[in-house]
Amino acid sequence: MRYDAAIIGAGTNGLAAAATLAGAGLKTIVIERALTCGGRAATREFHPGFRASPWCDEIAPIPPGIFRALDLARHGAIFVPTPSSLALWPDRRSEVLNWARGEPWQRLDAETCRRAGELRTRAFADTQPARRWWQPASEPSPWPAQDWSRVSLSGLLGEMFSGSDARAHAMAAALGGRAADPLLGGTALHLLAPTAGGTFAGGLATLAGALTACARAAGAGISLGLEAADIRLTGQRATGVRLADGTEIAARAIISTLDLRRTFFSLFAWKDLSPKTIQRVSAYRHAPGTARLLLALDAPPVIDANFIEGPIHIEPGEESSVNAHTAWRSGILPERLPMTLRVVSAADPRLAPTSKAVMTATIGCIPPQLFDGAWTNEKRNAFSKRVLDTIERVLPGTAAHVLGSELILPPDIEDALGVTEGDLDGGEIAPDQMFDLRGFADYPGGRTPIGGLYLGGRSSPAGPLGTCAGGVAAARAVMTDLAASRFL
Repeated sequence: MRYDAAIIGAGTNGLAAAATLAGAGLKTIVIERALTCGGRAATREFHPGFRASPWCDEIAPIPPGIFRALDLARHGAIFVPTPSSLALWPDRRSEVLNWARGEPWQRLDAETCRRAGELRTRAFADTQPARRWWQPASEPSPWPAQDWSRVSLSGLLGEMFSGSDARAHAMAAALGGRAADPLLGGTALHLLAPTAGGTFAGGLATLAGALTACARAAGAGISLGLEAADIRLTGQRATGVRLADGTEIAARAIISTLDLRRTFFSLFAWKDLSPKTIQRVSAYRHAPGTARLLLALDAPPVIDANFIEGPIHIEPGEESSVNAHTAWRSGILPERLPMTLRVVSAADPRLAPTSKAVMTATIGCIPPQLFDGAWTNEKRNAFSKRVLDTIERVLPGTAAHVLGSELILPPDIEDALGVTEGDLDGGEIAPDQMFDLRGFADYPGGRTPIGGLYLGGRSSPAGPLGTCAGGVAAARAVMTDLAASRFL
């Protein structure tokens, strides 16, 4: 069967792209290897009666224009911003309430939002180039916010916050679950590629359901349970996708929401790629560092009611962040684990039985493979105990209430979501891998050197700038090029 567009991956980006294309009247199909849609936007049972989103508790907000265009509220997606944030040390705490944020926090929020908005405007403008897809841009204009490519996260926060605890708090919020050295130039970019911002009423699976309903209502087809085996080429143009069972799907345009490495090194034979493309993809770096521990508790932890629904950063600090990144680079577990807790059942009681609770721990700077080999059961058990010991230092008595748990490490994320090395960002957030340097610099709007193939996931220029942004930007580029008959 022939389609106008085939989309590989039914995560938030793939579903948003499908709804956008199908809504414009293009015959569209989404190809997903899993049996359900949503990707990281999932909620499942990890212990009898206890449910959580396994990969993350929060996601970056969906840009308002995309949220309205997809009419997600009508399909049941209600975004719930993070209500509070708390940083805990054994002897002190730093508090932020969203309805009473102090001047430094307000100034940081305003500056970050302004820059992120300018970046999204530029990213979407690049989907409408007045040229043909095979003609590389000669002198692209600078992107907004490129000055932060030279600024360290530590330096930027030092200019905005006078107290060390507040700086550590803001740093932990920006780096949650990531592997990065806040002293390095360009790490301020982490503020423009948020990992959090809020969740959805009913859990992240609610967003997946809304996006799926939106795509289907627009007329998109969704194929589940069969992996895309390879992309078919005619010359240097993508013309279709072959599924794992041998089914051939012809398409005028293909959007891959897989990361850059997965797209080119798993869906093409090397002989079909130019040396320049192979060199570019080989040089693309990933920085996997996220681990998760899901905890089923027989009673909620004792936390101030104002802060129990938001993230709780455990013993954050600049020095410990730097040391954790150094350990990560050596394949060693950090001496002090960068960790954020969430009592997710406090915000949504449906996730746990009555009078019980679900707590999650998100840990950063965790190597996908340790210096002495792969993650064994013994290493997993020892790591889980370390996480609980860290929680116990600031929330004494928590360990005694644990009924069950599930540990999720970067290799588990890679296996489940198909992301390289378990990197949820689709590539390291760094000056040479952001803005137009993410993906292919000579091909704006998520386009690639292969005609008819677009990047619509986190590896695309718009990918880190908001949930669904990468998929919608790629869809707009496809519509522009199909309308101009650029593939004929």
